[in-house]
Amino acid sequence: MNTHESGNRAVAVRINPRLEYGATHRAEIKEELRALMACLGADVNRPLAGVVRPGDAVVIKPNLVLDRVSDPRSALTAGQVVEAVTDLVLEALDGNGQVIIADVPLQSADFEAVIELTGLDPVIARYEREGAPVRILDLRKERLRIVNGMYRGVQPLRGDPLGYTVVNLGEASELEALHSDRERFAVGDYDQESTKRYHMSSNRNEYLIPKTILAADVLINLPKIKTHKKAGITCALKNLVGICGHKSYLPHYRVGMPEDHGDEFAVNHSIKELQRDTIDRLKSSNALVYKTARTVGRFILGLAMAREPEDLRKVMAGSWYGNDTLWRTILDLNKIARYADSAGQLHATPQRRYLCIADGIYSGEGDGPLRPSTRHDGILIAGANPVLVDLVVCLLMGIAPEAIRQVHHAFAVTRYPLVDISFEEAMNRLPELVTSGVWPLPDLHYALPPAWEGHVARLAPGPPRGGTVHGGGAA
Repeated sequence: MNTHESGNRAVAVRINPRLEYGATHRAEIKEELRALMACLGADVNRPLAGVVRPGDAVVIKPNLVLDRVSDPRSALTAGQVVEAVTDLVLEALDGNGQVIIADVPLQSADFEAVIELTGLDPVIARYEREGAPVRILDLRKERLRIVNGMYRGVQPLRGDPLGYTVVNLGEASELEALHSDRERFAVGDYDQESTKRYHMSSNRNEYLIPKTILAADVLINLPKIKTHKKAGITCALKNLVGICGHKSYLPHYRVGMPEDHGDEFAVNHSIKELQRDTIDRLKSSNALVYKTARTVGRFILGLAMAREPEDLRKVMAGSWYGNDTLWRTILDLNKIARYADSAGQLHATPQRRYLCIADGIYSGEGDGPLRPSTRHDGILIAGANPVLVDLVVCLLMGIAPEAIRQVHHAFAVTRYPLVDISFEEAMNRLPELVTSGVWPLPDLHYALPPAWEGHVARLAPGPPRGGTVHGGGAA
């Protein structure tokens, strides 16, 4: 079975808790990936040949979000996984083509420090010594400088050597359903006026996409499996937010309280707006003043909102189960990755080949995406459709997929669809769609982020979930 042609109809899962990161485990990870792709019908000796062809420009998109994380093993795509996939891509290219490892990290990330944390430094050095056609790119246009937690200006970056293209989804944007509230669109640490300007009308829902992404013949998505305080989970779908070259184009929430059609906060209390405005003003001031005000403010907030649930009264910047904005941005970026050509024009048919390989050898639960608690489940997932990959991640995490908006609503997208099967059909046909070494798929019951745990549905007891048992020792 060709993984590209099979498209929506296959997800492979392997669970091998013996897997580890580190240079000594490179060969083992690569062999595990060969077995994973074999579950999708690929040739174990050339497992990516059905996706990558000689002469291709291949972009590998890991999760390189930030250097200040609780544990790089659970927050960042491991360098050893990136290396193993890159080696398999080079095999498929057979000496003709190029590989670009690229991401758009958070605006304040130190990219070199991220690369060091993931273990990619020696990997890139090896490819340089061998003369392999592999590069790594930070695709951000600029970096926000933060010193001791305080904002200290914006630093221009080299960005994408090919430049950038504005892709306009117009009325096909999932944000269009919120057109009456578009004045509220915001993303943390950026000027709200810019975000509103890029999504100002039904004719203008724009995203700034690096031309390196648009020029790719193949996009290989290498997300981290972890929870996310704004989106519930982050894996295949959410990872593609990192193909937008400037974060100001990315609505993450709507400013204000729920009673005002905002989803920035989870409670209807005006003191939350005062808290946000105070933080915004002080983050560019003196560090001591900021820390003192924050300590006093937390005490006052506790008194003022004593009757509100503690997890909900702490919510800022849309970090809760009621965020009804970010999932729309997530799906928009996946439409662009699938349907936008090298000039940024949208077509009715896919414009590049796609594969997702999700790194859950170590994964994150709880307060993700930056400070999750670390799990070591040994999970690897592969699939040619990001919606079905994320559906499987929900099941493994023990979350009802209906509770994760970007997953559930993806099945209903009609303009530039992301999956060609209904949610109900997918759930009913899991045994056909999922190939795994264990059946039913285990419910690993990941802890959810604050303001999610206890508020969204967990999997209900029922018929076995899972798919075809395939292959040998590892699940």
